[in-house]
Amino acid sequence: MKKILYTIMALAISAFALQSCEDVPEPYTIPGQETGGGEGNKTEPAGDGTVATPYNIAAALDVCANLQQSSTSASYLSEEVYVKGKVSSIVDTEFNSQFGNITYYISDVAEDGTTTNKLEVYRGYGLNGAKFTSLDDIKVGDEVIVKGKLQNWLGTYEFTQGSSLYSLNGNASGGDQTGEAKGEGTLENPYNSVAANSYVSSLPANQNSDNEIYIKGKVVSVNEQFGTQFGNATFYISDDGTAANQFYVFRALYLGNQKYTSGALLKEGDEVVVCGKVVNYYGNTPETVQGQAYVYSINGKTTSDASETPGGGETEDPVNPDAGSLIGNGDFEIWNGSTPANWKTTSTAGNATLSKSTEAHGGQYSVSVGYYESANKRMAYQETELEAGTYVFSFYAKATNGGKCQTRAGYVPVTDGKVGSYAYDNYVDLTSSEWKLVTYEFQLAAKSTVCLVIMNPKKSSYNDSQNILVDDAKLIKK
Repeated sequence: MKKILYTIMALAISAFALQSCEDVPEPYTIPGQETGGGEGNKTEPAGDGTVATPYNIAAALDVCANLQQSSTSASYLSEEVYVKGKVSSIVDTEFNSQFGNITYYISDVAEDGTTTNKLEVYRGYGLNGAKFTSLDDIKVGDEVIVKGKLQNWLGTYEFTQGSSLYSLNGNASGGDQTGEAKGEGTLENPYNSVAANSYVSSLPANQNSDNEIYIKGKVVSVNEQFGTQFGNATFYISDDGTAANQFYVFRALYLGNQKYTSGALLKEGDEVVVCGKVVNYYGNTPETVQGQAYVYSINGKTTSDASETPGGGETEDPVNPDAGSLIGNGDFEIWNGSTPANWKTTSTAGNATLSKSTEAHGGQYSVSVGYYESANKRMAYQETELEAGTYVFSFYAKATNGGKCQTRAGYVPVTDGKVGSYAYDNYVDLTSSEWKLVTYEFQLAAKSTVCLVIMNPKKSSYNDSQNILVDDAKLIKK
């Protein structure tokens, strides 16, 4: 959307200039290009784009200006370059931890200390390609060296999405770390992440590979965890599980080249083999093709043995609460930062603050659900499509301090991203001395997309406001 708006702005102002040139303010600049600043503080182009002598902003803008401009698509450098400058503004006002990137501007600093010129870093990542954890990770005034590909996007000069910080205030990411390409892309000898990135980068932009390839690596981070709503996952892998040389696995299916319905979820450090077609997306992002790649194995387990579960796979096995369940990570052992995997909604169904607790009913962790004295708070499982039928939703819960405490299980239908009417079971009293099993049986008359919800009620004569702990959640179809 931003690109479209910029293009419309540029065309509108150009048309206006043709009608009355003297009315156009001088100098005119397209957003993202050089802002100048007067004869006293202009900066001359310098640097050659290498890590030893990075471009300054003036030189980077010259590179972008010399790229052939198209009226319909971006023109970009095929090789990565290094650009040095100071952060002059942060574009994003909100941070999405799922994606972990930030859009900001970097500028040159003139002899008089003022900033001049500016180059947009569009959805860039942190040191060594790692995801940012918050907007506070980078600040106005920070001196940075950014590594990535420059582009001329319909007249806007910027780094393409996916650039990274080589250094932040002199703290280097550990060097270029080009790594060693290994493998042949076969099942017997899979590519490592370095070889996969090299192979995919050689493909024409936006053209899928003719054949499937195999890539082996350790999970660096999980952007989108496996779930029953979409049945796929998005994550990064590399040789050693760090962000160096990571490869982007985009919306890959589960074991057996099937949509995820149940089974083990991905964790950082898991060793996986991914099989599928790949694409050099927009010529600057090597990745798997959505829906045409899948996880062949997780920690050595393939489609032939992935159904095996601890304790023989019994659905009531307390060691493996996810066994037989239609929801994943009901044991709250997998966390994406401060959020338990799969327990985040795109709708308003979930509105409670969640945090990790080491007081668990089973395993290592449970989730602590926050409260608000004058309003009900809800922890919700991600939007999930369920067939018509009878279901049993269950979980263990307890209070965190003395006094009266309650919880309530329920669900809400979600249509086009909007929640409908909440359906709840009765309130259940909790204590801080023991875990209590909460169960709710409900029926769906037709296939529906729903969010399962767990309420932490507002303050009342029956309930003192406090955090509650939840663990070992399940959804079973009868």
